[in-house]
Amino acid sequence: MSSIVALRLHRVQRIIPLSSIADGDRVGRVQPHQLEYFLAVADTGSFTRGAERVGVVQSAVSAAIAQLERQLGARLLERGYHRITLTAEGEALLPHARSVLDTIDGARDAVAAARGEVSGTVLLGTLSFTGPWDVADLLRDFQGRHPRVAVHLRQTIAGSATSMADVRSGALDLALVSTHAASLPGLEIDEIHREPMVFACARDHPLATRREVSVAELGELPFIDYPTGWGNRTVVDLAFAAAGVVRAIRTEVTDFHLAVSLVGRDLGVTILPISAVDDSVARIPLREPLDWTINLARPSGRKPSRATARLVDAIRATAAR
Repeated sequence: MSSIVALRLHRVQRIIPLSSIADGDRVGRVQPHQLEYFLAVADTGSFTRGAERVGVVQSAVSAAIAQLERQLGARLLERGYHRITLTAEGEALLPHARSVLDTIDGARDAVAAARGEVSGTVLLGTLSFTGPWDVADLLRDFQGRHPRVAVHLRQTIAGSATSMADVRSGALDLALVSTHAASLPGLEIDEIHREPMVFACARDHPLATRREVSVAELGELPFIDYPTGWGNRTVVDLAFAAAGVVRAIRTEVTDFHLAVSLVGRDLGVTILPISAVDDSVARIPLREPLDWTINLARPSGRKPSRATARLVDAIRATAAR
């Protein structure tokens, strides 16, 4: 183990009491894969999802973390029925574990650079819907140019706010998000796609033949919307607040195609990016223009690995086409 990694682990010793170390283990024997597995479980809140993220069986993750806890003489995780959470000691270890792994990644980068190679792993978050912007094509082309880079793609199930928090914390290196903000604390935001949002209703709805509608007219209608924290929800919430209108949200979904299906059966109305609305429903322009964007969120103040920097360049290049 390098002297830099040993120094990082020595700092952890000063935070986590080691007087109860069992089985003769010493903190010096902590291995990088134990920290990687610990971070995977901490970030996902699950041994199962953590194991999927690092590509090993769940039993290997459980065993490695149990050994890590013995070596550090502290319980790091609270093993609840529905979700794994961090103990105070686990919270203390978290930033140091990230720092150790960042140091190791930096060492690999340096060796790969000396050979003229780009290698490593990039954790990329993505939206559940990216409109005409094709993430699969991007990754295929990137993999062809950089075969030694592994991009771990994670689709959000909790909205852009969660993805942005994960970029700040280091749980993700980059994330494709939807946000109306041009800048946010701890993040650099690059817009890569923009399109208008439209009002969608059933084809036999009273508003279906209108040339345009105003947000102020829609407050009494039963809305199908998306959970708080989703970028498109934030845009629509702000529009209704600006109009001084309170709307009735009857249904919340996380799938644009399901929303359109519900609208088509006259179970509510919605406002969606135009590329998400097909011919099964009526789509009507809004008098107050609303835009939906896809943005690349990057951490500010944290130097990216060469692999991450190359993926940023590839995303920007795709957006500029």
